[in-house]
Formats: sequence, C-alpha cells, structure tokens
Amino acid sequence: MYLRDQVIILKKIPYREHDRQYVMYGRIHGLLLAAARGTMKPRAKQAGQLEPFSIADVMIAKGRNFDQIAVAVKSHGTKLQSVKTLGSLAIAGAFADLCLRLIRPGVADERLFKLWEELIGCLASLPEEPSALRAKLLFGAASLKLMDTLGYGPALSVCGVCRRPPGPTDAWFSPNLNGLICVDCVKTLSEPVMPARAHSVAFLRFMRASTLDDVLRVGLAVDVAHNALRLIQEVWKQAPLDREPHGMDTIERIMAV
Repeated sequence: MYLRDQVIILKKIPYREHDRQYVMYGRIHGLLLAAARGTMKPRAKQAGQLEPFSIADVMIAKGRNFDQIAVAVKSHGTKLQSVKTLGSLAIAGAFADLCLRLIRPGVADERLFKLWEELIGCLASLPEEPSALRAKLLFGAASLKLMDTLGYGPALSVCGVCRRPPGPTDAWFSPNLNGLICVDCVKTLSEPVMPARAHSVAFLRFMRASTLDDVLRVGLAVDVAHNALRLIQEVWKQAPLDREPHGMDTIERIMAV
C-alpha cells in the first residue's frame, strides 16, 4: 500500500547506519514519520529532496514495522526551497519543535499546512538576517496563529469578566482566563494577572489578522515588543505542553553568535 502527499519536512533523524527517518507534515495526512534508505551516504540523491523546511511530493510505502519513503521530489513553483540563513533556520526550528509537541498523527489540518507554507515562504524571502528581537516576534506571531488554529488562542476583544471591550487604555491579562481584563474588573480578581499595554494588545490583534510578511515590516517600540512577547508566552500555557517552549531562548542564543 502506498500513500501520496505533499509534505513539509520538519525534522530528520539518523536511523541505522546509512538511513534517516523523516518527520513530515502532510497536506492530506498530517503528521507522518517514514524512513529513507541510504540518505546518510555522501552522494545520496534522495537526501537533497528531503532537507528540513523544504516542501516535497512523496510516495510512502506502508510497512509492518516502519514506513519507507519510496519517492521524494521537491515541489516546483514554491519559495520553500531556500531557507538557509542562520536566523531563518533558528525560527523554523523553534516553530517545528513547538508544533511537534502539540500535534498528533492521524489528524490533518489544512490551516496548519498553509501556516507552514506562509512561515517558510516568509523566511526564504528575507533580504538579510533579522535582529534577534525581530526573529522572536516572527516566531511569536507564528506561534500565536498556531494557538488560534488549535483552539488555544486568547480573548483579546472583550474583558473576560464583564464582557465589554477593555477600552483604548492599558489593560491586564489573566492567564487563568486566557484573555484581557479591564482596569475596573481587575480589582475584583484574586488570581495573578500581568500588564497588557494597549499598544502590545493592538500588535497582537494585528498579528492575528495580518500576514507574517507584514509583521516583519511593522515598526515597534522595544518595550511594546517585549510586552507582546511576554503575553504570547502566557498564551502558550493554555496548550497541553509539559514545559515552556524553548524557542525564544534558542533564537536569542543563536542570533547572538
């Protein structure tokens, strides 16, 4: 039995002496794991078609013990072939780690595949290395879109207590309610809250509604950016993660090299 799909390569893992296993997300079948024979050999032709963060058309032979990639060909007419800069790889790697901790085999979501297409297309078109802060903002925007896709996104339109818009001024964010709390209702809460600056909240709303390319173009004060990233990290806590994603720290360390 053969399975055909268009996939994004998320990870490659050494397997046996000359082989690798590939973790992929398919447009049709979702999360896939399959081995490719001989791809660790120096002149393996198939290895070049299966580089992480590229998109490929694959045919997978279903096996009793493990699945095997029988055919892999890079998809044509896409930008997802040139994610090579250090910053781009750091962002894509951090997002892959977050995704792989939240998605499970057997569940396909076209929106997630399109989000990966958008992210890697954005990274492939970067004219130069982004700053560490800009790289973290791009990762944060992608992760916020992922949280929305998986149903863990925050409530940013109305107060989580009185259900009215929190107003144009600064507000508060409640991790327990996964949403904003207005300045009047925060006085009634005994649970921990954190500041949510008005410009940071506006930027989060912009992230949701805009492309990742547009997120890269926005001019932003440093303190507003840091507050927005802290709010996104609080949103991650709504997802079933056993530990906080390492993406922000990883990007910071890699971009500092």
